[in-house]
Parts: sequence; C-alpha cells; structure tokens
Amino acid sequence: MYNLNPICGDPLKPAIVFIHGFSIGAMAFDEIFNDPPLVSEWNARFHSISIVNYDKPTNAAAWVSQRLAEDFDAVVQSYNLIKPFVLGWSLGAAQIADILSFHPPSYISGVIYDAGVPCLASLPNTVSVAAFASMPGLNQTTNVTQFQSGYIDFINLCHPALDLDFYLGCLGDGMVQPRAIVDLSFSRTQNSTGLLQAGTSGALPLLAIFGGDDQLVLKQGVLDAIAGWQKLTVVTLPDAEHFTWISRPVLFRATVLNWTGS
Repeated sequence: MYNLNPICGDPLKPAIVFIHGFSIGAMAFDEIFNDPPLVSEWNARFHSISIVNYDKPTNAAAWVSQRLAEDFDAVVQSYNLIKPFVLGWSLGAAQIADILSFHPPSYISGVIYDAGVPCLASLPNTVSVAAFASMPGLNQTTNVTQFQSGYIDFINLCHPALDLDFYLGCLGDGMVQPRAIVDLSFSRTQNSTGLLQAGTSGALPLLAIFGGDDQLVLKQGVLDAIAGWQKLTVVTLPDAEHFTWISRPVLFRATVLNWTGS
C-alpha cells in the first residue's frame, strides 16, 4: 500500500518522514528535494522519504487506522529508521494520529504539522469555508464535470500561481485517484487520544507551520485542536500559500532544519 521516494541527504542526520496530503501524491515534495540553489545544503543535513498510497485500494479495510499505522511502520523498517521525525502536510498530518494510536510517543522524535489537519474529527474547524465549498465536487462519483470543477478549485486554493508542470501534475494525481478513496479518506474512523496524550504529557515536541496566506487550513482551528500541547513551536511563514515550501522555500527549509537540529 506504499512506495518510497529516493532518500535525499545525509543518513547520519535525523530522518524526517514526509506524509503528503489529500489526493496529491509524493510529487508534491519534489520542490523540496530538487531545488538546485538549495539542494546541496538540504542534502548535507538530513534525508527524507515519503509515503504514497501506491496500489489505491478502495476497500474500507485498507483504510482503517491500524493499516495506515502499519504503512508507516513499513517505511521505518525499510530504511532502518530510529525515531524519525514525522512531517504531515495538510490532511496527511491526520495520519500521525493513526501512528500514535498504535505506538508510544517514543517511537518518533517529534511531530511537524505543515498546514496540517491534526485529526479527522477536527476537519470542520480547521478547514476554510471555501475549501468545504469545493467538497461536493471532490466527493462526486457520477458527475465528471462537477468533480473536475471542484478539484481544479481545490488546487487553485492550494496555490493560485503554480508552475504549469507542477500544476498539471497535481491535477493528474487527483484524476487517477479512485473516487471511492475520497470518501474513505474523510469518513474512516480515527482515534486521536494517543496523539493528544503525547502532546499534553510533554512526551513529544510539535512544530506547527502555517502559511500566512493559506486559503485552506485555519491556523486558530488547528491550535484549538491541539490545545494543551506542552512542547509546541508555532511558525507562520509570511505570504505563504498552502504549499508553504513552494511559496517560501528558504524560510521553510530553515524552519524545519533548525527545529530538528539537522
């Protein structure tokens, strides 16, 4: 149910597992690892990998919380990682709640939310009205025109001025995803108890990154969802859209690297 992006960086440095968001796959992170002006600095400090739902299963059993935690385990085992940091972007951040439902906080070194939704239950308070307005199209299984319109609106909300090739890549990722997966992504059952206990007990540090111009995820809603998290660092990247690392690449990299001690 997963495949791996090539490792990037020095394996002696702290590892960060990147989890992508809704519909957009691992290619979303290409800008992070393939930026020529910064790649030497980035590679010298740490290596990273990304989770992808590769075989696109449409049965509900493949989308239970335990199965998603097992996907993360497979990545950790494949690369012999010890206590990696986990970065969840957008809806991908909710998968960290799955991981901490089946593992103690000591399994990872820390949590990074990049414009991240902490858990599925927090969606109504962490996602903007404009984003929800596009949901009827995203959830559409029979009306192709409505789906296409909704998905295009969704990508434009992520960033209004993407490079054409990257923009087309985002659209392509959404178009090949089975419609049943969309429903399962939002309707599956999830328990956030382990996540919140890890934060309120002080067991795990959390870096919450927000885009100052993000049109999808609401900063205050996210902070409300993780209220009481003891070791919390909040950084807002000015003028950044939902693709924070595309809007502010240098600041994004510096924020993550400094916080992880890479």
